[in-house]
Amino acid sequence: MLIDSHCHLSSFLASNRLSSVLNLAEQRGIWRIITVGTSTEDWETYRKLASDYAGRIYYTAGLHPGHVEEDWESQLDTLEAILNKGDKVRPVAIGETGLDYFRLPADPAAAALIVERQKASFIRQIGIAAAHELPLIVHSRSAFDDCIRIIDQSGFPWNNVVFHCFSEGPDAMQRLNLRGGRGSFTGIITYGNASTIRNALVEQGIDRLMIETDAPYLAPVPQRGKENEPGFLFHTADAAAQLLHMTPDNFRKQVWENTCRFFKIV
Repeated sequence: MLIDSHCHLSSFLASNRLSSVLNLAEQRGIWRIITVGTSTEDWETYRKLASDYAGRIYYTAGLHPGHVEEDWESQLDTLEAILNKGDKVRPVAIGETGLDYFRLPADPAAAALIVERQKASFIRQIGIAAAHELPLIVHSRSAFDDCIRIIDQSGFPWNNVVFHCFSEGPDAMQRLNLRGGRGSFTGIITYGNASTIRNALVEQGIDRLMIETDAPYLAPVPQRGKENEPGFLFHTADAAAQLLHMTPDNFRKQVWENTCRFFKIV
């Protein structure tokens, strides 16, 4: 069995494909799915999915750095209100949150304002995760050093941190390993030009490894170029097992245990 530790199911709901997507995932051994919230636009949708598919779909809630606009503080007020309600269907993590410097505006003043907002939002969400004893899902794009520094300064426990869609190299992974953090890997590891990321996976090893689709993005080979979905996760699993010289069954068992433990899923 496998768990898709990070995907976004809203697009499948919008296209009335969720049922077929879930059926294909189950046929291919993906028994649990964590759908990751990125703003107030999807938190309630995902909470309802987690309620309707209890034990099969779990959800997280966070403010993605790409959605940190002028209203970011009120969105995080809403997130805290959700957590304080004591709803039995609660997020299993905070995130995805973090920093994304990949497409900052050319104007230095505008770029600086966006970076300042992203950092403030990230710091507050780390505090929310700490207050509610929840894991933290980090989105880091062209911002790895700042993400590391902010988490270090926060005192947040590194064993509760995952850098999703890990896209750095083995040196960056060494820094995570030393702290007790982890990366989660996508279908990128099946791409021919991704040797650095494959080396990072090997550097991490199996003990804390998690895998994800990040669906509907980043479909693995041989599905590359198509809309990704949880049912394609087994391609990534098989590629990762080969990199670690493990049998597919042993790999899946360990990754299942790693993921359930991280998200505190029974």
